[in-house]
Amino acid sequence: MSSLTTLTDPGAVAKSVTATASGAVAAGKPVVVNSNGTVQQVAITSTFDGSMGTADDQGTSYRAGNISGACYHTGEDRTVLAFPNSGNNYYATCTTATINGTTMTMNAPTVINSTACAFVKCVYDTSQNRLMFFYKYNGNGNYAKVRSATLSGNTFTFKNEVNNAISTQGLGNKPGDMCNVDDGKIALLWGEGPSVATAQIVSMEGPQFAQVNTALTVSTSNSWNARCASGKKGEFLCILGKPNNLEYVACTVSGNTITKGTAVTYSGSYSTYNVDVASGFWDGYTTPESTYLAIQQPPNGSAGDAEAVVVTVSGTTPTINTALSLTADPSSNVFTMGWGGASNQAIVYYRSQATSSKGYAVELTYSGTTVTEGDIVEVGTSNYMNWGVAWDQDAKKSIFMYQDGGNSDTAEVNVYTPSGDTTSLTAQNFLGISTGAASNTEEVSTIVRGGTAKNLSSLTVGTNYYVQRNGTLGTTAADPSVKAGKAISTTSLLLTGDS
Repeated sequence: MSSLTTLTDPGAVAKSVTATASGAVAAGKPVVVNSNGTVQQVAITSTFDGSMGTADDQGTSYRAGNISGACYHTGEDRTVLAFPNSGNNYYATCTTATINGTTMTMNAPTVINSTACAFVKCVYDTSQNRLMFFYKYNGNGNYAKVRSATLSGNTFTFKNEVNNAISTQGLGNKPGDMCNVDDGKIALLWGEGPSVATAQIVSMEGPQFAQVNTALTVSTSNSWNARCASGKKGEFLCILGKPNNLEYVACTVSGNTITKGTAVTYSGSYSTYNVDVASGFWDGYTTPESTYLAIQQPPNGSAGDAEAVVVTVSGTTPTINTALSLTADPSSNVFTMGWGGASNQAIVYYRSQATSSKGYAVELTYSGTTVTEGDIVEVGTSNYMNWGVAWDQDAKKSIFMYQDGGNSDTAEVNVYTPSGDTTSLTAQNFLGISTGAASNTEEVSTIVRGGTAKNLSSLTVGTNYYVQRNGTLGTTAADPSVKAGKAISTTSLLLTGDS
């Protein structure tokens, strides 16, 4: 067997190497180097189903009494949970949750505001290393408020509470939403009073950490369930569940000014309230941009009917692609969607219409504009409402909280590991592209960094290609992100090795 030392010798200029194959290697395939000096073709080595972890709570004094939220704090490597605590007068409350393997620990909660609240949401801004909470008084004028905070370990330090732009207009019983939209900027969305949906930008800069800006009406009809997500800096997509129809509205942000596009409306004969939308952009999956997954109760459907759809945005124009009718059967209780274990995967948590005593999680993935429904996994009996969902970018797991109806509505946190696979590829072991085929223990020649693999096909000239987990080449980085090289012809790839 030829030595692999040429790969590490600083003076070497080798563009190919010959080594012993561990397993069969096909021609023109990405290969990795093993610790014993052999090489093997990149491939999926095993698969596994989605699974739940071990839940935790802080006892029945802390109850998820209404619509809740969650976000992942990358700076402190833990999940922040926010909820109206019905065990303490529905006060806006927050806490942190940490993970060890698949076991969750919920830490001691803290009161955000000593006023009864109807919902509490939160986001984390990495550029400012700050949290923002958005909540609505339950009574007291039904006013909406924002409050920023910093986190050190499990200790929150709060700044002044700030009114949202419509400080004299109540939100009624309508839940709001929030999302990152740019560095230091957060988008708020809510159904305001009896008839409209409104959005505004909150700047997370300055001594008070929160400056609300001019609000914009994004819809002029009653929006009971208003949800939003951002799939690109300076862009967010609203989905509005309304009586007898639903709307999609795409918005751009320049400075603190929102520009909305024309709404895409779907009308029907049923009160469509249950909707959500998500993107992986702010969860570490920055490509593809402007691509969203949405789940909705169809306007002509009933409780238990749901469909998922890929939505792409160009400027302020949303394109709603062909929807997939789901086996998952969300009831009229509000469901929640968060991102999953890949750039094209989301996870929806819901209460089942057919099995109303249980909550479930369902995986949704997309390829192009086609949605595929994956595993449906039981969360638990009486574990089915007031969800808050976040993606733990370090553990690569979905952290979610919910109301445990079988334990005095206690706020509980658990972890879901999405279905997936293991691969022989790591961020460090990519060697190159094989020049020919070899059986197990035979020698195989591999083009390495600086060389040109010429035995390929169907490449797009000038395009960067990345090694995929299953050993193919693609134009989008996988996880791990390993760049193979740049196509210099339809059959040749210059291995740059600069991933």
